[in-house]
Amino acid sequence: MKYAAVVVSAVALVFHGWTQHDDDLLFGREGNRLEILQPQPHPIRQMSRVFGRFILDVGLDFYFDEMGRPHLRSCRVQQVWITPGLVGSKSGFGNLFCASGCPNFFDLPTNGTPHHHFLFAASAPGVYVWDVMGVNGVAYDGHALEAMPYAYRIYMVAGNPLRLYGSVAPAAGYQGNLYELMLTVQLRRNGTPVAQASLPANPTAIHTYMVGFDQPAGTYTVVAKLSKHLSRRVDALSLSGSHAHNWSFTTLGDLNNDDVINDADLLMVLFAFGSSDPDADVNGDGVVNDADLLIVLFNFGAVGEGA
Repeated sequence: MKYAAVVVSAVALVFHGWTQHDDDLLFGREGNRLEILQPQPHPIRQMSRVFGRFILDVGLDFYFDEMGRPHLRSCRVQQVWITPGLVGSKSGFGNLFCASGCPNFFDLPTNGTPHHHFLFAASAPGVYVWDVMGVNGVAYDGHALEAMPYAYRIYMVAGNPLRLYGSVAPAAGYQGNLYELMLTVQLRRNGTPVAQASLPANPTAIHTYMVGFDQPAGTYTVVAKLSKHLSRRVDALSLSGSHAHNWSFTTLGDLNNDDVINDADLLMVLFAFGSSDPDADVNGDGVVNDADLLIVLFNFGAVGEGA
């Protein structure tokens, strides 16, 4: 029976005139919501160097079952975040995905097909990120589907940069979505910053964070700062190629991200008290209240390790 199902599926794919490639993002349904069913998680992709640029082909498609039927009638592929300097384009459409000035969405199907490929390009070595989600989905049976509840991440590596990757743990008092917090990782030599990269922490990706630096191998001081938290530092870290390092942030309350918890942070909480202002919501529970005030007061005067 399994052999028969495989044959039916293969025939259906040939009949439709295309194949579902291993690294294509395949949009389908999981219960009553949209999902990228394959690959999960997305593998790290190496960009190719062509005429002085680094490029990568990224495919989108619907997921088809063993009978050759798509899970979906339609959906929108919505960009959530992209590394500045990375641009995704499509022949006949121009630049579709970028940090500023692009539509940053694409509807499936377009021109009668859900199968499309995009060329992502960057000019400098490094690690680039493209985060997307499926929204406005309609199942094959006509039912409206809920949007994906998370951002799906593709890591693209241009050249051979120094790489740091691993997990990110917020302070114990933080109750919000980790993806809403930005992580900044900085390399220093002799106390002077030489490179820096920022991205949202994404616990659903193959690594919660991965950053790249176009710097020579050697020994560096590495400082990491998670928004609303004080920074952490690692001295004399020998970097060559790819290096795993997990970050655990213990001190919460730095709302203005100046790496010290003081009057400025306290005033942000007081002025927004009773509201749902996300910038003043220290613990990420959706409301600015006594709990946020107490966190700032308890950690008042603390300074980050990288300050």
